[in-house]
Amino acid sequence: MNLSLDWHKPIAVKRVTARTLEYAIDIDLVPREPGVYIFARRWGARYEALYVGKARRLRGRIQSHLNNRSLLNHLADARTGKRVLLLGLLQSRPGQQLDRCLTVAERALMRHFLSEGHDLVNIQGTKIRRHVVESTGHAPKRFLPQEVQLEVGRGE
Repeated sequence: MNLSLDWHKPIAVKRVTARTLEYAIDIDLVPREPGVYIFARRWGARYEALYVGKARRLRGRIQSHLNNRSLLNHLADARTGKRVLLLGLLQSRPGQQLDRCLTVAERALMRHFLSEGHDLVNIQGTKIRRHVVESTGHAPKRFLPQEVQLEVGRGE
């Protein structure tokens, strides 16, 4: 399976006050389309993934995360750096199943970031697969791979 993700420019995730776990995002910048997303910290030109997810409708999913205490604690506890949200819109091809494509893209990114030693809050047992996920658009080049490959398991 070959997939393509079109990355948007990073969106600032700002802490509302220093005393609370509330974070704010300009939700109008988040499309209602399917894709993957990464909550990350940015310091200088470097990034570290903190959370990787997928959604059929990115805007609704991101809004729900602003009430996710586990994620908000992880954002607050992460090392120094600005918090950002990266959005990759899925560019599916005819005949591809949306949910399967989103799952493959999410797993590929998680596997990449885990192999790089990123501090992901949603570490799951991801099996090695052999799918290809391409990234285009405004992806931070030193942070997101241009291409990720995974082996396919039985039945895929």
